[in-house]
Amino acid sequence: MKRYRKNVYKRKDGRYEGRYIIRYENVYGKAVYHSVYAKTYKEIILKLEEAENKVFEEVQLQRLLREEKEKSNQRGIIENVLNLQFDENQKDKAKTLLAEWLRKWLESYKKYTIKQSSYTRYSNVVNRHLVPRLGHCELENLKPDAIQDYIKATLEENKIAVSTVRGHIVILSAALKQAQKEGLIHKNPCDDIILPKRPIKKPVFLDVKEAQKLETVLKNSRDHKKSTAVLFALKTGIRLGELAALRWKDVDFDEQVIQIRDSVQRVKNSEKSGMKTKMVFEGTKSYSSNRTIPMNPEIHELLYQYYETMKHRENFSETFVFTNRKNSFIDPRVYQLYFRRILKKAGIRHVNFHALRHTFATHAASKNMQISVLSRILGHSNVGLTLQLYVHVLSGQDQQEMLKLSAS
Repeated sequence: MKRYRKNVYKRKDGRYEGRYIIRYENVYGKAVYHSVYAKTYKEIILKLEEAENKVFEEVQLQRLLREEKEKSNQRGIIENVLNLQFDENQKDKAKTLLAEWLRKWLESYKKYTIKQSSYTRYSNVVNRHLVPRLGHCELENLKPDAIQDYIKATLEENKIAVSTVRGHIVILSAALKQAQKEGLIHKNPCDDIILPKRPIKKPVFLDVKEAQKLETVLKNSRDHKKSTAVLFALKTGIRLGELAALRWKDVDFDEQVIQIRDSVQRVKNSEKSGMKTKMVFEGTKSYSSNRTIPMNPEIHELLYQYYETMKHRENFSETFVFTNRKNSFIDPRVYQLYFRRILKKAGIRHVNFHALRHTFATHAASKNMQISVLSRILGHSNVGLTLQLYVHVLSGQDQQEMLKLSAS
């Protein structure tokens, strides 16, 4: 059998098999594996990643317990990992640990004050990263050097991106700031941390030829709904979650504007029964993301022609613009899979769906659209963010402007 990724194999029947760990026998025993199958390598990677994500937390917790058992057989260490389950007498004597405070902060201060998707992200950072490495520290004795060591170890050992680690510290600092307000600590140790510099990344976008090839393939696609949706994203720079949540009542053909007021996100399902994740509507990413996108003639024609094929439906004005067979919204993951197939069909390198947003913005900036206008259409919080992201286009324009000074 020819071997591909560490846990992906091509079978004799031509299919691909991906194996992943779902648990360990009695936590400390042998690994228990499950398999998924697909016809192509790309499909098996997607299926495998989805399957691994569903059991990630349980497997990681069991691995953590196994590691702690190897280091020490002391019952107290294991209890710290398992939500610090001290008995009442021990709690009275023990000082507050960082893990205890972080979990209390999540439940008492964040659970009902931020979006569910944000809470899920915060919870993942706390339980997967901060608690395993720093949770054993006493809250009042947590020092900047311990946090600095956390940053170094997370970057080097886990090979996590700098921007992600910076996000960890932002969450930790917010929790410690609240602890300072409560009088649990005198000073926030994160105030003395030196954060690693955020690398400047150029946004990934399609060049003019690639965008033209993509349009040609989309216009000839048999899947009219998804092809129109992808074209619409390319022409407006709308985010994927916003695209999925767009309803016909948000489209005004007379005024030729589109209102962006909602977004759908996939979050962890806290309910014991049912799927591991669920889709939730939480409004747009931020206040500035609530915006109006004007329709130029090209966007108007694209959407109106599609509208003509859909308007006969019952309760049409309340429905989503792009719907599945159940007349509900199309799952963002369905768009992502479709987009990958379209790129392959067009012979275009692989980029993620968000590259459509960058492609729109880059094209708009290259056509000398005012940055303040572009920023509003994209729903950025400030013009500075837009400038930072698309400076590669503007610097090319700067050079052209300078050349004018040399013209006779």
